[in-house]
Amino acid sequence: MATLQSKTVPLIALVIAFSLLTGCEVKFGPSNFWDKWFKPETDTEYYQDKSEDLVDAITRDVEEYEINKVVVLDLVDAKDKVPILGQYLANRVVEAMTRNKTFRVAQRGEVMETLNQLDLKPSFKYTSEEIQRIGKALNAQGLVMGKLLDIGANIDVHLALVDIASGEVIASASEQLIRTRSAVELLRHY
Repeated sequence: MATLQSKTVPLIALVIAFSLLTGCEVKFGPSNFWDKWFKPETDTEYYQDKSEDLVDAITRDVEEYEINKVVVLDLVDAKDKVPILGQYLANRVVEAMTRNKTFRVAQRGEVMETLNQLDLKPSFKYTSEEIQRIGKALNAQGLVMGKLLDIGANIDVHLALVDIASGEVIASASEQLIRTRSAVELLRHY
């Protein structure tokens, strides 16, 4: 017992002396230093970057269509239902568009009210007539709709920008999201 104490006391003294001499603080808790090296796979900045990449891709080279205002719909899943992840990503797309001042964007509450009045739900399968009804009701020239697909290794996010006047897809883009447990949960809940 005396031998164990005789070895541990100098070791503890050495650690304390080293900490005091180097000016380091010793704390027994999570350190911000390790956050830089061991970040979670996804965080809000990750989704923000993915949304900005999607917006950049669908808004590039669309000046000829003279789109001033767009409607951004919640993204739907394979069942054409809106999961929480679809709402979240639609909000991020709106945020990216307004930050970049790409288009004016119809307000979410107004969009949802208009869809209710037209007896429509967010979808990726609108007819040209339904697209024109939405555009006319919201005085918009473009419609952004999207789809989320869990493809096993990751989650595929696809956005399409549709010209309301013609009903044609004028731009589209896809991004792959890391398939984390939280992303899958958000994709499964409505």
